[in-house]
Amino acid sequence: MFNIRAKINTVYSRILIFNILLVIIISLVPQVLYIHYFSTAYNEEIMRQSTQDVNKLKYAVDETILDRVIRLVNIYFSDIPSNEILAYPLTHDISGNGFKIAEVSNYLTDIPYKLNFLQSVEVWYTAGNVYINDKYNSYLDSASSRKSLDDAWIDVLRNQETPNRWLAPRISMPLNMPVITYLSNIPLIDNISNRQAVVAINIKESAIHNLIQSSPTDGEVLFILDEAGNVLVHSDKQWIGHNFNQKDYIQTLLQTDDGTFESSVEGVQSVVSYSKSKYNNWKYVSVISIDKLYQKSKQLTHYLIITTIILLTVSLLLSVYITHRANKPLRRVIQTILNLGNAEGQLEKGTKSEYTLLHNVIDRVSKTIHDLHHQMEANKPIIRDKFIMRLLQGDMDQNDPQVEHMEQMLDIQFCHNKTACMALKIFDVEGTGLGNEMIVPYSMLHNFEAQEDYWLCSTIDNAGNIVAMLNYSKAIDKEEICSSIGAQIKGKFVLGFGQEYEHSYANIARSYAEACDCLNYAFIMPDQSLIVYEELAITSRKEYGSGLQIMEQLSAAVRSRNKEMVGSILDILLKGLISGRYHIDFCRNTVFDAISVIRTTAIAMDIDLERFLGYDIRDYGRKLDNVASLTDWLSEVAVQIMDYHTTDVNNDPGTALERQIMAYIEQNIYNEISLSSLSEGIHMNSSYVSRIYKSVMGSNFSEHLAGIKMKHAESLLRESDLSIKDIAEKLGYTSPRYFAKLFKEKFGFTPKSYRDSLSG
Repeated sequence: MFNIRAKINTVYSRILIFNILLVIIISLVPQVLYIHYFSTAYNEEIMRQSTQDVNKLKYAVDETILDRVIRLVNIYFSDIPSNEILAYPLTHDISGNGFKIAEVSNYLTDIPYKLNFLQSVEVWYTAGNVYINDKYNSYLDSASSRKSLDDAWIDVLRNQETPNRWLAPRISMPLNMPVITYLSNIPLIDNISNRQAVVAINIKESAIHNLIQSSPTDGEVLFILDEAGNVLVHSDKQWIGHNFNQKDYIQTLLQTDDGTFESSVEGVQSVVSYSKSKYNNWKYVSVISIDKLYQKSKQLTHYLIITTIILLTVSLLLSVYITHRANKPLRRVIQTILNLGNAEGQLEKGTKSEYTLLHNVIDRVSKTIHDLHHQMEANKPIIRDKFIMRLLQGDMDQNDPQVEHMEQMLDIQFCHNKTACMALKIFDVEGTGLGNEMIVPYSMLHNFEAQEDYWLCSTIDNAGNIVAMLNYSKAIDKEEICSSIGAQIKGKFVLGFGQEYEHSYANIARSYAEACDCLNYAFIMPDQSLIVYEELAITSRKEYGSGLQIMEQLSAAVRSRNKEMVGSILDILLKGLISGRYHIDFCRNTVFDAISVIRTTAIAMDIDLERFLGYDIRDYGRKLDNVASLTDWLSEVAVQIMDYHTTDVNNDPGTALERQIMAYIEQNIYNEISLSSLSEGIHMNSSYVSRIYKSVMGSNFSEHLAGIKMKHAESLLRESDLSIKDIAEKLGYTSPRYFAKLFKEKFGFTPKSYRDSLSG
């Protein structure tokens, strides 16, 4: 098309070469730099995110299972009155006492019911050489009992030399269930000559496996190793029990506590992330292929490269074409760019020129840039929220240069030298809805960001609590913050404040954990909206108290149907837990022990409590958010049990239920009554009440309620001066005609006729 060779020494050739080089420099170099920067930053972010599943799994297993298993020994075998059954054989030989052995066995049976991830708890007492578990019991000196025991397993217990240890998965008899066992000496000392017992706590392997199955992303493999490289739990069950110690990448991760590296796994180049448990030598490991991990990154990079090539090719063609056509190159090019907006309209119909092509290319580029900017802005809140949650959970390295870049990109500015966290829990009570829950963080942001000395960012954590990080220089007024939040919420809330620290990422996570502890203690502080961590003095709180005697008194009072005594005992329990400076775990366990006592006592009185109430009091009790509400409700349950046992000697709950229904309807006749509100008012399940209502009351709910309302309507017509319309509205009828129809069906004449007959 162009005779370049003939014009090589002309001005045109020089201008053409200059324009081509200029286009290449302007178009290609920035694109190459951008692709390199984008790929590097995106891949580094993906690498960091690849560790999230490992940390989630570590938190789930450590906090929900391992921590509770380790603390279980202290909870049930410490020398306190409530542990007398399990603690007595530590210092006494019960091998000849069948009653004591059965008592210990029954007590051990109850423990897995409270912790559903447990399969069983076994104990070998050195005094008397007695072995007991929750399914059968035996003492080792009996020849008949030895036949039913696994001697090899007994030897494991007897030869437990370390204070505690974790065993690899094994099959637990007689249920033939795979378990992971935690062994602990009592007391927890190295000298086995002073050992009093060995406790074996058997964790269901399926419980940990379910946590693993719920964690991995697409194409990811999760598993747990012990220090010897044995697979304890694997997302693919066929590998459980195998030893991976000979694999190169396993050797690498066993040498350090946590990290991320690339390695060949089963012939596939993969990213391996791992982290060590806080409570033992387990390693939580994630393996995902690099191709799977970087698939989206590669797709985006290819897209950018293709776009760059297309733009560069079009730019070069346009440069050649425009240079060829230009008589006055520089002025013409400048004029062309200035007139791009009008170029298409100036062309003749059916003509296609370089101006049209250039205009279309610029339009496409502009649209692409706009779409990319829109996507980034749309996802920015999600990225920001994840960044904040990683800060709160302590998963961020403050010295990582990329973290500083993320702070700038997400507009997170820690400009002051002090930091603290607060956590807000809003209770689901009348008057508080989703609107209030959504507006609170924005209200806090508005109140604090308006002040120069404070900077705040907030999010909602995994427990549904609103969490805020405060960064400031001057002292903060916690009471003022609580009052400000209270002005935004109509219902009940609790605000927990962690301690103030010098600003650092580690201290942010520490203050957040303390703020969450404050929310936990709201259970025994029903009247407080503001709880400050320093005022809790958790380290000085008592781990246990004398609750065994009061539980026995509660059971005796219910059996004797002494309502005043039951109320007095529960009141003493409430006041003791609120003012006794106890640890929150002890308070919760004590209250739920009281629930178990009430339930056990009802069963002993031949009352089918679940059928009588329509729900399980153990499940219902866990839903109540503070000890005052819980003891009030428990008092009502106890009264129902005592009333039922006193009046309904034939174990027929119909009479007691009829009185409760009639009392509720009479008390609320002028309010809106539904089957749901009735069931809640008498503390029964709505489906159960609906099912038995007709058999108890003689008619279904709507017919029965209408009949009672008509009786009240007759009284109001006779004894008041209210109009018929007002009486209808008072009884909840929006249509006077419908009200008159029901009245006539009940009494045979209309309300007006009835009132006229009274005046006549």
